[in-house]
Amino acid sequence: MKRTKLVVGHLMHDQLLVKSITTSKSFDWLKWLEAEELVEFFTELFKLLKHMSDGKKGTETLSIFLSEWRETALINSEPDVLTEMEEAEKELDAGGGKPWPQIKMEIGL
Repeated sequence: MKRTKLVVGHLMHDQLLVKSITTSKSFDWLKWLEAEELVEFFTELFKLLKHMSDGKKGTETLSIFLSEWRETALINSEPDVLTEMEEAEKELDAGGGKPWPQIKMEIGL
């Protein structure tokens, strides 16, 4: 079975440099991120790594960051879930749904 590859590139001095990189099996979920999400992921990752190298953030922060992005990618891999989320957002925008205090009261919190 082939491993997932990530194509990365940058524009420098009017030249586009592109490279295909084989990712670790544990990062196969990256394939489910949209192009814009990949840009955001790596932008945030580089900022986080900078903070870590400065001693401002720890490995737990990196673990949470990767876990949250993995969840985003896994949601993207389920078209039905995305459709349901869009429908729920439309319902909320139209004034539907229940306020959180009411839900807490109904379930006894």
